[in-house]
Amino acid sequence: MNRRPSPLILAGIVLLALNLRPAAASVGPMLPEIVRGMHLTHSQASLLVALPALAFACLSAVGPALARRFGLHRATLLSVFAIAIGLFARPLADHTWVFLALSVLALGGMAAASVLLPTLVMLHFPERLGTLAAPYSRLLAVGFGAAAVFTVPIAHSDGGWRTGLAFWGALAVVAAIPWLGLIRHDSVLAPIPRTITLPQMIRTRSCRRLAALYALQLLQIWTAMGWFPSLWREHGFHASSAGVLLGVLAVCGLPFTLWWPAVVSVHRDPRRLQLLVGVCYPLGIALLLIAPRAAAVPAAVLLGIAAISFPMSLTLVARHAHSRDAALSLAGVAQTVGYLVAGVGTFGFGLLHLQLGSWGWPLALLLVLALPIPVLAARASIPASVEEQLSSPVAA
Repeated sequence: MNRRPSPLILAGIVLLALNLRPAAASVGPMLPEIVRGMHLTHSQASLLVALPALAFACLSAVGPALARRFGLHRATLLSVFAIAIGLFARPLADHTWVFLALSVLALGGMAAASVLLPTLVMLHFPERLGTLAAPYSRLLAVGFGAAAVFTVPIAHSDGGWRTGLAFWGALAVVAAIPWLGLIRHDSVLAPIPRTITLPQMIRTRSCRRLAALYALQLLQIWTAMGWFPSLWREHGFHASSAGVLLGVLAVCGLPFTLWWPAVVSVHRDPRRLQLLVGVCYPLGIALLLIAPRAAAVPAAVLLGIAAISFPMSLTLVARHAHSRDAALSLAGVAQTVGYLVAGVGTFGFGLLHLQLGSWGWPLALLLVLALPIPVLAARASIPASVEEQLSSPVAA
């Protein structure tokens, strides 16, 4: 495949990154209206909020499969089409399960495109891979924050919650335009040979540590994205104000994304940094548990800072795997397990809240699950060799 680092490709990558969060972030601020409008049961509402994490766990592999079958650019275009169709069509659905199925379509496109985007950057900008990592993270946060802040005002301007959700489909349509011009310059990706099986990798100490860390971090992130706007609304905030608080959570960690992930990846001992960021999770949840209204802003800031711990933790793969095959396998297995556990946990948090009719016990449980994050992050920062663990049953 020819590398074509043209303005069209750069525009395509930027617009794609902006579309990788609105499908998920637009639901939380309007969740009470969606539940009433679609007559969702407690289980269905909890499933809707858990779908983003479950989509990443179960549907991320669709992107590479499409790229091997149709080509990288065509696979990207298909993913964007899935996002646009799902976002436009789900507000039109009258049946609950049709609405959820179309949500899966949009979120599946988001998950597939999230996997394809780093490959696109590596392909077209290989010499600038490191410098583009921070802008990529910022674009994700901007897309997340925009959906969180503007969904409610758009919904209130005309048409209600259905308009608020459907609006973000227009952004996906715009994102498809550059890729329509790029599909002529495409060829299929060769499959990457894998010599490490999933059971082999998951038995290693490094994989178990990273998977546990990712699971607890992602549980906090996706629970906050889906449920905390409802929490703030029930404690006196207007829907638009709750969306702004979610936007604060999305963007206040942006300054740290400029340098902390890079520091963690090269620092001889990044445990102190990991502890410092990781402790923001229990502090933020504790503030919400004690004073959900009075401490809403500092809690959102703390949780926003804590959220950068996940991209920081992704860099820890390099401290455990030294070969390309081992690194890809370790990252893939640990993230899949992490997203799956986080999805189940987010579902359980919502179901517990809706069944009890209060936030106390769910937040207390979330706080308990946040406490191990700093320790797990510090332990995962200790260098280890997953290759040695794979070759030695005793080491694993």
